[in-house]
Amino acid sequence: MEVPPAASILQQPRRIPRTATQYILCGSHRPSRSVRRRPLLPVPDAAAGYEPAREVLQRDGDEANVSLVLDGLMGGSPFLPETAFSLPLLEFYHQLRRRHQVGIQGFMKVICSTLSISYYPALQEKFSQAFDAYFDVLERLQKLSDQALGRDAEGWRLRNACPCCSFQQAGEPVLVPARLHAMDGCSSHKRLNGVGYTDERVFESSYFQTPQQVDVFKDEVKPRKRRAREEDVQDVEEDEQLNTNPTEGLPTDVGGPTKCTDRWVTENASSTGKTAVVFEQTGIFIGACRHGMVELVQEMVRSGELAKYPLAMLDTYMREFGEGQCIGYDIGCSMDKTVQATSLKDRANDLKLILIVNAFHGYAHNRLCQLCHHPLFRTGLGLEDFETCKRIFSSLGTVARLIRHASHFHWKMFIHLHIQQWDEDRYAELSNFLLKNYKQALEVLREYEPEVRMFKAATGYTDEDFDSWTVAERRYLQDAKKKPEADAQEQAYVQALVDLENATYAGKAAKEAERRAAVAKLSLAQNVVADLERRLGLPEPWTAETPEYQRNLGILQRTQFDKAVDHLEGLVVQRLFELAKANISGTGYKMRKHISAAITRRSAAVRSALNTYNRLAPKQDPPRQKLEYSEVANYGWLGEFDLLKESRHEVLEKPWSQPANREAVTKYLKVHRAREEIQRLNVEIPRLRAWVDAEDETFTRAAASARVDDGRLADHLRHLHGRRRALNDQHLRRLHQIYRLAGYTGPVDFGMRVGFNNSEHDTGDVEPELEIEEHDELNDEMVRLGEALEQATL
Repeated sequence: MEVPPAASILQQPRRIPRTATQYILCGSHRPSRSVRRRPLLPVPDAAAGYEPAREVLQRDGDEANVSLVLDGLMGGSPFLPETAFSLPLLEFYHQLRRRHQVGIQGFMKVICSTLSISYYPALQEKFSQAFDAYFDVLERLQKLSDQALGRDAEGWRLRNACPCCSFQQAGEPVLVPARLHAMDGCSSHKRLNGVGYTDERVFESSYFQTPQQVDVFKDEVKPRKRRAREEDVQDVEEDEQLNTNPTEGLPTDVGGPTKCTDRWVTENASSTGKTAVVFEQTGIFIGACRHGMVELVQEMVRSGELAKYPLAMLDTYMREFGEGQCIGYDIGCSMDKTVQATSLKDRANDLKLILIVNAFHGYAHNRLCQLCHHPLFRTGLGLEDFETCKRIFSSLGTVARLIRHASHFHWKMFIHLHIQQWDEDRYAELSNFLLKNYKQALEVLREYEPEVRMFKAATGYTDEDFDSWTVAERRYLQDAKKKPEADAQEQAYVQALVDLENATYAGKAAKEAERRAAVAKLSLAQNVVADLERRLGLPEPWTAETPEYQRNLGILQRTQFDKAVDHLEGLVVQRLFELAKANISGTGYKMRKHISAAITRRSAAVRSALNTYNRLAPKQDPPRQKLEYSEVANYGWLGEFDLLKESRHEVLEKPWSQPANREAVTKYLKVHRAREEIQRLNVEIPRLRAWVDAEDETFTRAAASARVDDGRLADHLRHLHGRRRALNDQHLRRLHQIYRLAGYTGPVDFGMRVGFNNSEHDTGDVEPELEIEEHDELNDEMVRLGEALEQATL
């Protein structure tokens, strides 16, 4: 193979003929005595004491890669390696891939340019093989560490990854719900069908559920057809042929779709048959705890967001965590009823499974759905918004562009890498999460509690009134859904008479072409009217004075008015989604430009729909007030559109329909949610404090035990312990800040884990001053890594 002349090449001694090695010296070097710290990416310079090449001797009986690793290098192939890469370089790329998602090709071009080495395509493949081998070593080392720490049991990571959720203490208050989760799907992480088929390796990950585990629920819910637009008919036909309908299993009632489900399908779950043919993996479906720790990941295979994915995840949650689980989902309202139609029904009821909608997406649901499933109206949920998955997808979006053409092994591997780093970052931010949430809850109480108190003093209303208004509104909306439908044929006949009148007037057009079109339309309207009169068996046609005509005309106008409100509401929903998408991190310039144009068009459509509403509003009984564009654009609750349809005086005069009262109820509920948040935080804070002590003891005990059998593993565990202690020291500092907050009501002792003897600690009433050790070596390493990342970014 021809080697670039700029590369450093060295032939091994002849006594070891099978170790001829070419290697690129990137990071593995011998510094001069005056250089104390080795830079991660040195520029070759003889004056600085760097050696561009040196011999790598191979001992008898050792494989080439063994000798290379002992010298700080990793070969580019398993046998007779011709190219090797330094371990610091591989670790540097490992860290970049976990955070910044740099492709191998671009990375190697940067390295070759930095070292004045000519890049050639085969170098990329060799580096990829070396990195796979290096990552395999890291994974094996992680398994050994988990075994030593007692964390190798199946499902241990899922059950114990988040200390604030899982590290229960003796005597702590019972939380209801016990845990808060979020789940959602994302179609960004696609992988083309047929790529990487020669790579038959299987990547094992504790995050991913297997397709076999998911397919257990593939036949639980009968598929339903999607209502498509005319331009999407061809794709829908392909969906039916392939049985890959993205809305399979997502109706609230088994008999048909709902408004909430249709909105979710429009904005989040569109996946056509063409997509399923082109891509093998069409996205991922994840579940996470409220603190951001990823719990489960599923790969969506040749499909949209089918019901089997959330059903399989709910089954795992109930099996692993037991009673009192609450899960937020975009269409939690629909999924709640779907669960009742599956084999999970009895277990879900026994374990008191709760499904709700996310806070942001909940505002796109109708008012009745919000009253039943929005976090603001459910007790025990605190201030949690259940939008955790959206934040995870925002970070994972950087992975999507690099895995589209990857093999299945690398597709799964790089998603695993990024999620692993995400979880490590979330662990480092656990105490900050608790601190910020405590401050947020106290701020809500300081802001809204006086306002609610003043409102009650001014109006004479009580807390019982606020609670009863929510119940009364829910009951009214439930009863409104049960009103009988009017005779469809009579309404169609009245509509035909109106069309006939309009066609007769249009027939007087001046232009010949327009007149001929109007005459044809008039003839069609006459035929429709005659056919409906025959079907209804009318002895004589209805006129404007006929009572039946007037009654059905009122119903028809009411129906048109309701449709106008629905259309206006739908446009506002789409506008809100587009505004949110425009601010998502990772959205490219072209996409932002496209979204900006869509928002502009949507605003014009909203104005047009508003004109239709204002034209029909005065014709209602009683006449409705016209709306301004500024009012509609600023609607905070999309459920307010439902009140626009109600024309009965007794409804509009109810206390719960008055804007001032509704605003007061919202503040009242936020105060209650803030108190619940503080109650939950008062449980989670001692859990984290106890975890810090228990983990310190676990690492110390494991390192001492490993020292007897494997000194190298003991050294590695001590290294991990040092890094973990640095993070836990940060937790201790922030917990101490929480204890000093004005308004903190939780315990300040160490706490004791169930089954864990912590009696040796003298807890007392107040936590003593912390003596936090500084880890200079680890801090220097973090500084160097930060500088290297900054240079790589530049």
